Amino acid sequence: MKPAAKRVGSLTYKQTGTVQMHDTPKKMVTVDAWFHGRDLDYTSGFMRYGVRYQNGRLIVPLTGTYNIYSFLSLTENYDSPEERVQDRNTTLVAHAMYKYNVKLGQDVELASSVQTHRQSTNRNFNAFSSHISTLVQLEAGDEISVKISDISLTSYPGDNFFGIHMI
Repeated sequence: MKPAAKRVGSLTYKQTGTVQMHDTPKKMVTVDAWFHGRDLDYTSGFMRYGVRYQNGRLIVPLTGTYNIYSFLSLTENYDSPEERVQDRNTTLVAHAMYKYNVKLGQDVELASSVQTHRQSTNRNFNAFSSHISTLVQLEAGDEISVKISDISLTSYPGDNFFGIHMI
């Protein structure tokens, strides 16, 4: 039996903030809107064989090679004409997975995706997605999290998920 977990997005309050093209996407915000506890039972998510969840992070129980993955469904609504006039084609969206270990004392990026998102032809609503998946060597106690440069884009989190499984 190998450790595995999948967290599914849950609805929380909407936060704001963007990273512009001339900025470097450094200010990453942890996505912590995930179903957990008994609420996870009513989703496609699961926690198996020692994986734990705390503060938006999955905690690895055994040292080994893991497939880590994350999918974020991202949306923006343009509520006012001023928002539609802005040039959204220069906005970068960074999505990354990090590990934290008390021995390191800081988050370490494991995989990332950076993309520009284009102005929608609809001009009132824009939807796009970001997916990350990779194999990494993890130690027992490593904590895996998902971060994004613009947390307001996760305003419809039902399609979002992230997980790990030992191979």
